[in-house]
Amino acid sequence: MTTTHASRPLSTLSTLSTLSTLSTLTAALCLGACNAPDPGAEDDETGIETLTPTPTGGDSETDTATTDDSGDSETGDTETTGGEPECEVDEDCEDATLLCTEDKICDFNPDYCGEANNSFDIVTPNVVLVLDKSGSMVANSWDNDADPETPEVSRWYSLFNVVELIVGDFDASMNMGMVLYPSKKAKAEYNVNACLVEATPDVSVGPHQGEALLSSMPPENATGVQIAGGTPARAGVVAAYEHLLGMEDGLPKVVVLVTDGAANCSTEAEDEASRFEVYDAALTQVIADAHSEGITTFVVGIDIADVESEIKQDGNPDGTNTFQRLNELAIAGGMPQEGAAAFYDSKNQIELQEALTQISEDVLSCEIALEPAPVFPDFIEVSVMGTSYGSDPVEDCGAENGWSWTTPEKDTILLCGAACSTFQMTGALDAQYHCPITK
Repeated sequence: MTTTHASRPLSTLSTLSTLSTLSTLTAALCLGACNAPDPGAEDDETGIETLTPTPTGGDSETDTATTDDSGDSETGDTETTGGEPECEVDEDCEDATLLCTEDKICDFNPDYCGEANNSFDIVTPNVVLVLDKSGSMVANSWDNDADPETPEVSRWYSLFNVVELIVGDFDASMNMGMVLYPSKKAKAEYNVNACLVEATPDVSVGPHQGEALLSSMPPENATGVQIAGGTPARAGVVAAYEHLLGMEDGLPKVVVLVTDGAANCSTEAEDEASRFEVYDAALTQVIADAHSEGITTFVVGIDIADVESEIKQDGNPDGTNTFQRLNELAIAGGMPQEGAAAFYDSKNQIELQEALTQISEDVLSCEIALEPAPVFPDFIEVSVMGTSYGSDPVEDCGAENGWSWTTPEKDTILLCGAACSTFQMTGALDAQYHCPITK
């Protein structure tokens, strides 16, 4: 698996449409494209900049300045008698992005309409899923469909199915990897064998890693033979952090920590009892340190009760309120939720899916820099997966589908509503650079 990746071009900036869609504008646009726009031209009352072909023939009268021997200037007047445009429109001209050459043949004009490169980079974050594979993930069941009449399923069953949906939706737009904690080598034993974690991710971060993730996870119907061990969350996130810090591609770095209990398996444990019955408080500082180095950690809880645990030898940290501990982790990770639960608090499979979907959308930016910036920003047309959102920006990006400008220079757009969500799942964006009507 590759571990370093450059930004991937997932979208194309196309040239303008052909005569079939702009038949009435062909002559005007091709004629106007014979020359670059006059920087000093003023807009008419329609707000459309006019482009004037440069005359080349005839006598021309201009104000000319001459300098006599003394250095003083004199102004003389000459008279203009008109002339023909520098080039004529060829009858076979079929595209408004074309200009007329000296041979009166329409050629592509790379410095005018349609001047953009064939593609531009989209930010694809590097995301590591750090997934709880402790014994409680199959020992405990919960509701998967919010229907009390249907049988409950194991927590692992739900986690596997939600990960399957997430990679299906976002595999094309995120570089993903995975760490299982404890590892698949862990045993259901009251010793260090329950705390094993691989030093490197089970799946290295990379594009289109969905299939690799699912094939590396124990199956959805796994039993206690395959899902066993303690909750060595600290070792899990450390493996993820070290992997991400070793990637120097400049992309956002994200960890999604999913757990159904409080962390144990402390590496500083003095004996077996403290290894499993004492909370690993060092986890909070490890997450905070990673955030200071540019790694954001999202925390997702599975069926977490807001109560303090009993003091008994059961493999769970004694006297610990896991709800409060996960709040601390979420705050340290840099992306806490509003309200009583700073972490994503899921009580069934539906809420778990909603949590991971929301996180995926949060880490995928819908702000797109148009490179190069359009010459006529008021005439671009934005489409996502074949759906056109027109040339007019929306007024309320939070309530409407479409796009809006984010910079005064009009060189960056923000996709809104359905346009954003579709783009996040597909990365398919098309921005067509149109020209104004010339007069």
